[in-house]
Amino acid sequence: MNSTGAVETTRAAHATSTDMPRLQRYVTLSGSWGAWLFDALDATVFGFVILAISHTFSATLADVVSTVAWFLLATGIGGFFLGNISDKIGRKRTLLISVLTYGTGTLLCGFAHSIAELNVYRFAVGIGVGGLWSAAVALVSEIWPPSGRAKAIAVMQTGWSGGSLLAAIFAWTLLDASNPDSWRRLFMLSAVPAYCVAVYIFFFVKESPVWLANREFLKNHASKRNLLQIFQPQYRRTTLLALTISILGMYGYWIITTFTPTYLQFVLHVRIDQAPVFLVWTGIGATLGYLAYGSLAERFGRRAAFAGFFIGIAIAVPVFAYGATMIPLTNGKLEFNAHNIVIIGALSALLGFFTGYFSGFGAWYAELFPTSIRSTAAGFCFNFGRVGAIAGIKLVPALIPLIGFTTTYCIASIAYVTAAILVFTLRETQGVQLTSGN
Repeated sequence: MNSTGAVETTRAAHATSTDMPRLQRYVTLSGSWGAWLFDALDATVFGFVILAISHTFSATLADVVSTVAWFLLATGIGGFFLGNISDKIGRKRTLLISVLTYGTGTLLCGFAHSIAELNVYRFAVGIGVGGLWSAAVALVSEIWPPSGRAKAIAVMQTGWSGGSLLAAIFAWTLLDASNPDSWRRLFMLSAVPAYCVAVYIFFFVKESPVWLANREFLKNHASKRNLLQIFQPQYRRTTLLALTISILGMYGYWIITTFTPTYLQFVLHVRIDQAPVFLVWTGIGATLGYLAYGSLAERFGRRAAFAGFFIGIAIAVPVFAYGATMIPLTNGKLEFNAHNIVIIGALSALLGFFTGYFSGFGAWYAELFPTSIRSTAAGFCFNFGRVGAIAGIKLVPALIPLIGFTTTYCIASIAYVTAAILVFTLRETQGVQLTSGN
């Protein structure tokens, strides 16, 4: 090999997160953000139609909630297996697979003829949702320098609040209180944007230079690599602790996401087409929270920012739940006027703001693991957290008759306080440079 070839090989073998041109870095971030935006749309739109689906199929609340459980299980499986695929075939290809999977699953939900069939389609959505996060976080983390990585992940994470906000807008405009089956149209139209962002990713998003430079290592160590590598002694403690923190964070979050629209309909008796209005405020608050987390994590470190937001939302949950019950009802219902919308909206925005801790999972988990297992490990720890949240959403329908909806809803705070304590069991990674070296 000549000297020029040797230099090129050396550069490839030691690629870093600063090797992608600045403009392409932002183009790739925008593609990841768009994929995450419509990922959130397809993931959260279900919460607005739980009661409508229950009516269509003459099913109980517990039966429909089982569909959410299947979805959460699938996100764990998708995050783990597609995360592993991302480490093998690349971040960009996995992004495309994930987007097309969750888009097609959402489209098919509109044609479901039973709860069992709906479970299958929502399971497919979950596979795509889990796989998308694993690949997108690895990609953005690997193309961004340490000084701005947490902020870049925070910007990407605003796609989730934006998607949740979009889901609320879609639900507000497409659901019809006089037509119980209008939820079908909601699913069908929610799938369309996914195909549009897939085209954008295909033509404009570039592969991670860090992953490309690491392909030789992967090829030479293929016989040693498997899905259980993240449980090897040098990674086991980090994997299990990160998973536990995710479970606690997801337990609280999915209780909130799944049951807030139902809570507003059940406790305050707002109409199905009115509930999304209040969730618009949650999306606005969450967007601000994601961005605030990114700045705080850069200044004070990953652990301190996590702990602060976990404590914040532990307080915000009961403030929202009990604050809502103190609003006077008119003829047994929440009067849909400006005063009440502002009050519930402010409470919802506060709740949304402290979900900003989700900005932290991406940067922190990516920094905890080497390139060869980054997407697998981060995807497993984050997405199997949703699997742990199944216990929460399955517990809610059982506890409501015993202790009431409001108290059941507030159990999420216990998980958040525990998570705030556990973040200090993992190492601080602020300022870590990600390279192709293993």
